[in-house]
Amino acid sequence: MRLRALLHESPNYRPGELVLFVTHYYGSEVVMHSYLLALLFLFQAPNEPKPAIVEGTVLHAAAKTPIRKAKVSLTAIGFEGGGSVETADDGKFTLKDVKPGRYRLTAEKTGYETTAYGARKPGEATGQVIRIDAGAALSGISIALPKHGVIAGKVLDADNEPVPKVLVMALANMYYQNGRRTRLPRGTIPAMSNDLGEYRIGQLPPGKYIICAVPANFLQPTPQEKAAKPAVEEVGVTTCFPNLQQMSEATQLEIKDSTEISAIDVRLVKSRTVSVQGQIIGVPPGAGMVTILNMNAKGSGPIGNALNPRAYMQGSDGKFEFKNVSPGTYVLHTIPTGLGNTPFVVKATVDIGDRPVTDLKVPAIVPFEVKGKVVAEPGPELKMASIRVVLTPADEITSSLAMGTANADGDITLANLVPGRQRVTVAGVPWTHYIKEIRAGDQIAEGDEVEFADSSTPLTVTLAIGPGEITGMVRNEKGDPVPGANVALVPQPRRPFRIKSTRTDQNGIYKLPNVAPGEYLIVALDSVEAGALEDEEYLKPILSKLKKLKVENTEPLKADLPVLFVER
Repeated sequence: MRLRALLHESPNYRPGELVLFVTHYYGSEVVMHSYLLALLFLFQAPNEPKPAIVEGTVLHAAAKTPIRKAKVSLTAIGFEGGGSVETADDGKFTLKDVKPGRYRLTAEKTGYETTAYGARKPGEATGQVIRIDAGAALSGISIALPKHGVIAGKVLDADNEPVPKVLVMALANMYYQNGRRTRLPRGTIPAMSNDLGEYRIGQLPPGKYIICAVPANFLQPTPQEKAAKPAVEEVGVTTCFPNLQQMSEATQLEIKDSTEISAIDVRLVKSRTVSVQGQIIGVPPGAGMVTILNMNAKGSGPIGNALNPRAYMQGSDGKFEFKNVSPGTYVLHTIPTGLGNTPFVVKATVDIGDRPVTDLKVPAIVPFEVKGKVVAEPGPELKMASIRVVLTPADEITSSLAMGTANADGDITLANLVPGRQRVTVAGVPWTHYIKEIRAGDQIAEGDEVEFADSSTPLTVTLAIGPGEITGMVRNEKGDPVPGANVALVPQPRRPFRIKSTRTDQNGIYKLPNVAPGEYLIVALDSVEAGALEDEEYLKPILSKLKKLKVENTEPLKADLPVLFVER
């Protein structure tokens, strides 16, 4: 031990050197030479992981030319770490002092679509997992960014005259809500037609779009001091390219890297419309605020809020008026503002015929609040105060949002709740835990939906530490490892909050930690959209190819999988 201490005190000693000592001992009368030869010590440096280096290039996907000043970000999975740098003039980047671990790597720049390393299609922001070992030097990494595209044209009336001040949207079929696919606008928002009827929608990532034009009279009208006379009018209504009222029948336009599509002219369809006048019954006293109401066509999903007539209700008398409503079935509802507690909400199905409506009565619903609790097994990295719970109606119309963040003891208050089935979303759950159970009063959620009647029903979210772990390799038909493949774990019976997914790393290896005990189906897919695994129609064609697994509190399971290439 003294020898080790002396070595470390020496100014010339470096850990890891091979040291040979020769000692001399002199007695008082007799000279004694004792040569202690081949006394070898190999001292190791302290056991600290060596940092790694990640190097690569960011290119324009179509032209294969370097992109300068692109931001490249390395994000750690399951721990804090990573960093970001800008690319040089030659598109190259270097990330230094990277801790060992599992990461995702993304690149972004204005005018291009943010893309991850290992993306299976242009503009995919998740990419593959990169495993970085201590002291590793990963080089030759390439990230290709697709350049945004443009769709342009004119908005015209039935006589081919330009129509100004029309909201034009490019809608992509790219979003899942409650397991159902719906459309959302992408690109430049808002894009309004000018005095010549011209519009231009830029910032469009590669994908397929439909173009819809919404006339100004469908947007937020000025509140009326006096109700207008009931009217039947022939007016231009929301129209999708080429000249259709139904989104489902509209022509899809495909944007590729740097594509610009012009001359996409939309001629507003004229339709017989009626006015709808009515009153909200039971508005709480003192609710003298402006309330936004929407007539959302049944089945149009969240985007219906932008495509269908809108009105204001001002004051507590509850009176409202819609103009230019086409015959059909609608959900009349309030639009949540997210600005604190809401004094009342409205949500009612109404049928509109070909005659004006003058006496529609719709009841106000007074929201309530429920108390909740997040209960968890103690464990590392568990911070109750970071867990957020959101309740949204289980159908397609969100008339209110109930949300809250737990305190340090797990207590939570959820305001703005209305009676009915609600979907429970829990965010901020640490990677060390899984959602064991969601309960409303005595009702245990089979999926992620629970029923609330009033404020007497408490919500309890129970978290547990998941001992289950599944690992394996994904291979193609030749038996080669597949990097960046999507591995999905679907619980049986279906519970959306138990669905897990990950990507294989550069060696085709995946890892699904903290899996709740139970039965599952597992599959490796070439690509999959966020939320698609909750869609029964999406899973139906591939169900027979999914592998069954049972996870118990035992050793990690190993499941090697073939990759499925699914055309969608």
